[in-house]
Amino acid sequence: MQKLFISFLFSVLIFCSGFSNLSDVDNLEKMFKMKMPNGIIYTKVPRGLIISIDESLFFNNCETDLNGNSLYILDDFAEIFKNLPNYCVIEDHVQKDICTGLENWELSMIRAANIAEYLVKCKNIPTEKIFDIGFGETMPFKDNVDPIQKGLNNRIDLVIIDYEVKR
Repeated sequence: MQKLFISFLFSVLIFCSGFSNLSDVDNLEKMFKMKMPNGIIYTKVPRGLIISIDESLFFNNCETDLNGNSLYILDDFAEIFKNLPNYCVIEDHVQKDICTGLENWELSMIRAANIAEYLVKCKNIPTEKIFDIGFGETMPFKDNVDPIQKGLNNRIDLVIIDYEVKR
């Protein structure tokens, strides 16, 4: 009887826990890979799926306005995301842009907010499903990256959260 109770309790804890089921994250990755362009890096982490995109596709050096030529990437993302129950954290990472008047973290925060605003206002993503944050240079892509991937320190991470989030 005690063994049955422990098994039941374990099942309830797994069902109620915030950690993702690997197959759910795998399915998320497959959905986005089918629709999104090549050159995007997908990383499975305990909080969900990170979709990393070179920031230069969205912004010109030292600018905070979205580049109109790359909105198709956000459009493709929104088409899939708006039908998901998941939440998304938009993270902007800036390593090398030294702009007059703005610190890297300020530039990063404004850029993340502009992406969130586009998704909410232009693609009708509910505000409560989007969180935006700018990290500046505090979270590099990798400590030891080869020169080809060095540019990924300037990136947008669209993090699809695979657990319930409360505001």
